[in-house]
Amino acid sequence: MYFGYSYVMRFPLATSCLLLVVSCATPVTHKKPEVGLAPPVASPSADFTLTQKIEYWQSKIPSMTSADRSEAYLMIGELQIEAKQANEARITFYQALRGELSASEIARAEKGIGLSYFLSSQPSLGLGHLEKSLTHLDAASKAEASYLMSAFSGETTAFASSAVAERMNVYLVSANLKAPRGVSASAGAIHVDINRGEWRAAGMRSNWDKMTAPFRITVHHTAEPFSSLSKVAACAEVKNIQNQHMNERSPSGWADIGYHFLIDRAGNVIAGRSLDAQGAHASGTNNIGNIGICLLGNFVAQPSRGTDYAVAQALLPAQLDALTGLVDQLRQEYSIKSSNVYGHKELKNTECPGPVLSRWVAGYRRTQS
Repeated sequence: MYFGYSYVMRFPLATSCLLLVVSCATPVTHKKPEVGLAPPVASPSADFTLTQKIEYWQSKIPSMTSADRSEAYLMIGELQIEAKQANEARITFYQALRGELSASEIARAEKGIGLSYFLSSQPSLGLGHLEKSLTHLDAASKAEASYLMSAFSGETTAFASSAVAERMNVYLVSANLKAPRGVSASAGAIHVDINRGEWRAAGMRSNWDKMTAPFRITVHHTAEPFSSLSKVAACAEVKNIQNQHMNERSPSGWADIGYHFLIDRAGNVIAGRSLDAQGAHASGTNNIGNIGICLLGNFVAQPSRGTDYAVAQALLPAQLDALTGLVDQLRQEYSIKSSNVYGHKELKNTECPGPVLSRWVAGYRRTQS
């Protein structure tokens, strides 16, 4: 029983722009009739799968203007990359490049071709395309391209954030490459004991919102019995949670595991969703600026769910010590007030995180400045 909510990112299709050129030498005596821009093509439903989104845009191609068609090919290629359809994406990006694109859009297409070669286990063929893309990419995309180039060359990277490493991991795995030097296991400045690679996290999908400056923290429990002190068992449990969140929450699934951090029974802090991305743990707008921490275990008696749930598990000292340390780090890093540390039940009608953890939250707020 995992709690949360996620926003869905939509992909609007930009329309072409009309450039008006005015001559300074001769006054205009005959004004051309104004030409109205074609209305934008409606976006597909947020509940569509990647395959359905790709098919939707492909069906719209024949009725589009030339400029819109090029942009549509670019967007389809990026969806195909997300779906790991490397060969199809490469063909689509080349179709986009044959049309009318801006410098930044050309860079996106070149980067996409490069990514497709990494997915096809041919990174050497993708390097040139990544290099071509660098000049006109935005900062985030440039960091990703540079990260992969550093991994291929074995050089130290200046783009060592955990968020970039997380997003690019699927390309390194496909290309049988190791992460470039300079990448640590920590989630930014926050220490973690188990990173996403260790629990074999799936790559984050595209339907997420950027995290605003964090100003609050919410504590949860998984509400599932879990007793093992083994790291292997904890990794398997977190992988299972991610699978449920991504494949069983709404028709299209969430972008990733809903929580930013998890804590196992032995007190290990586990990296969840990137802090760059808004979480899916506190419901609706409660997720804005909200860092989600979830402790493995069921700390609420739920006899209606069967004998395994009838008695609440005891919180272990190692878990509470790790929780205190993590909350302290996050508050210091993001200047979060102790009064903005919550139990889930304070934001939503739920029993989560149980009476013991709720008392811990109340005590933390009372004793911390």
